[in-house]
Amino acid sequence: MLDALARTGSVAATASELNLSPSAVSHKLRTLEARLGFRLAEAQGRGLRLTGEAHRYVAAIRPGLAALRDAHRGIGAAGGTLDLAVTSGLAATWLAPRLRRFLGLCPDVALTLSSFASGEEPPRADLWIGFTDSPPPGAELLLRVAFFPVCAPELLYEGGGIAIGGLRPDMLLHLDGPADWGRWLEAAGSGLRPGTEGISFTGLLAMYAAAEAGLGLCLGDSLTCARALSTGRLVRPFGTEMPARAAYWIAPPPGGASDPAQAFIDWIKAEIAA
Repeated sequence: MLDALARTGSVAATASELNLSPSAVSHKLRTLEARLGFRLAEAQGRGLRLTGEAHRYVAAIRPGLAALRDAHRGIGAAGGTLDLAVTSGLAATWLAPRLRRFLGLCPDVALTLSSFASGEEPPRADLWIGFTDSPPPGAELLLRVAFFPVCAPELLYEGGGIAIGGLRPDMLLHLDGPADWGRWLEAAGSGLRPGTEGISFTGLLAMYAAAEAGLGLCLGDSLTCARALSTGRLVRPFGTEMPARAAYWIAPPPGGASDPAQAFIDWIKAEIAA
């Protein structure tokens, strides 16, 4: 994305080149700035220009991106069956909407997607993708993420908005307990401590659905919230992010990756890097 922005100098032109909405490009830019810790672009007339730090960053990663594009072009030669086992939140919110792109590159791959919840034993598969702090042997890191609060737009904009100091325990939606909210509130400098109030969920999708329905705020990340944020179903009321203790990992079976599995690994790395 930065490479395209450097060439075009415009969010709209970058969005058109990458087949994204302008708001999705702006969100990706803000997310990347937060992850890297420095400004990437500044206004220039009606367009944008990359900062000096951003130009140096693009120059440093350009060889790696070229290697990924070369790998991407070679993906289409793969054929055969591919069984994926993917943690359910990632499968439904991020991966499933993008699978058409992979199948368009690999029309000869017969794909099966199985999902599993956090803490469940995943089914046997050619590739395992999970969110964990204890990856299996042979796993490769896909992405480290940070958690940030999200909520429905009406919850943010009705009643004069939401301030960190105005949060109440009953407004917080929890996934598998209040520990993550406790860490985020501490990182944000809030004295609030979550208790038994609010709704607790054992599944990410139900929690996001409750947040979209305006039942409260929950913690999301840049992958599983990407589609909801880009379409405006969820918004970010605060800028503070908290690094997650777990990360997204991908692992083939002990015998190694098949050709379709390796093609998928190359593809998903390129998707995440884009």
